[in-house]
This record gives sequence, C-alpha cells and structure tokens, in this order.
Amino acid sequence: MYKFAIKNPVYDHKTVAWLYYDEEKREYEIRIPPETKSMEAPLLIAAFIKKGQRVIDKDWSLRWVRERVIPPERQNMGQILRENNMKYYDEFPLLISNQGRSCQDECYLAREE
Repeated sequence: MYKFAIKNPVYDHKTVAWLYYDEEKREYEIRIPPETKSMEAPLLIAAFIKKGQRVIDKDWSLRWVRERVIPPERQNMGQILRENNMKYYDEFPLLISNQGRSCQDECYLAREE
C-alpha cells in the first residue's frame, strides 16, 4: 500500500488530503483530514468536502488521478511510454513521474512511508 500526502504550496505546503494506492488491487482511495477547507483542496476533492464527505471511493479517486496524468488516447502515447520505460499504459507510474501535478491547481504528491 502506497500513501501520498496531497500538498498545496499556496497554503504553506499543507497536506489537504491523503491518496492511498493498493498496488495489488490497483485501486485508489482519497481521505480528507477534518481540518481541510474546500478552498484549500483541488476542485474534485473540494466538491466532496462541500458535501461533507471525507472519504472518496475508488471510482472517484481514480477519476482524480486520471485528471492528473497523460490520457491513454494521447496521439503520441507510444513515444511517451517508451520515454518512461513503460510497456503498457498505467496511471500510477505516470502519476509518480510528475508528482501528481496538474495545470488546474498547484497541488502535488509527497510519498509517505
């Protein structure tokens, strides 16, 4: 099981949520600390905070991950896979290689042991 802090540098690198990845099941889950405010979190996570939900299920967590990686239908995907030493498309290595960064917000992932 991998655990990542989802950090926001705008708020002094505050951990706004936790992303868990079960490598065997290939499933994600996001958990949001009670002190995180919706304005501090990425948009999809903020929507759950506004609904009062602090755990995001595997389907919505995967959606969040997919918002932060190169989509599989990208025109030059073969080249991207080769440059990342990948034989097939998998969100997880792509997510790690860019620290979960997105052009939609400033948040990034930091691995927790």
